[in-house]
Amino acid sequence: MKSLWVVLGVVALLIVVLLFIGGSYIGAKNTLVQKNEAVNQAFSQVNVVQQRRLDLIPNLVASVKGYVAEESTILTNIANARAGVLAAGSDHASNINANSKLDVALGPFFRLQEQYPDLKGNQQFIRLTDELAGTENRIAVERQRYNKTLEDYNVYVRQFPQSIWANIAGFHYRDEYFKGNPENSVAPKVDFSK
Repeated sequence: MKSLWVVLGVVALLIVVLLFIGGSYIGAKNTLVQKNEAVNQAFSQVNVVQQRRLDLIPNLVASVKGYVAEESTILTNIANARAGVLAAGSDHASNINANSKLDVALGPFFRLQEQYPDLKGNQQFIRLTDELAGTENRIAVERQRYNKTLEDYNVYVRQFPQSIWANIAGFHYRDEYFKGNPENSVAPKVDFSK
């Protein structure tokens, strides 16, 4: 009789351990699904504000063309970068890369205002550049939120014991961060001797 109680105790202990492990797995998987969806939602929000920028660019370029016909290279670069974003599709990494190229292409465009004083006085140009500047700020905020959400997901996926459950459930580290433009790491040269 005593050996029966020992066997029942061992079986009960195994059942409790299995329930604990199963509960841990289910809880971790549910959290992983939630964090993965949060990353996708944050990326979707970045796309919404980037689409606003894409919609503004043709209007802005059209309003500038009359003033700066000789600056067609800048406008062509912007149009090509915009086309690259549209062609990038839904893959996070290629979308991030294409939008980084658009960021670079827009830089010289904003400097055009300094070269063409009449352009700065054009009401449509002023309105569109204000909208584009506001959109760029929104993009920066949404990219920051996305990177923070992705960081939260990546930390969770890599921490123990979630890392075990993440690998079993097929969730892996995602290196799809928005990164700064490498050209910005070079400090500008300032020369006051001229």
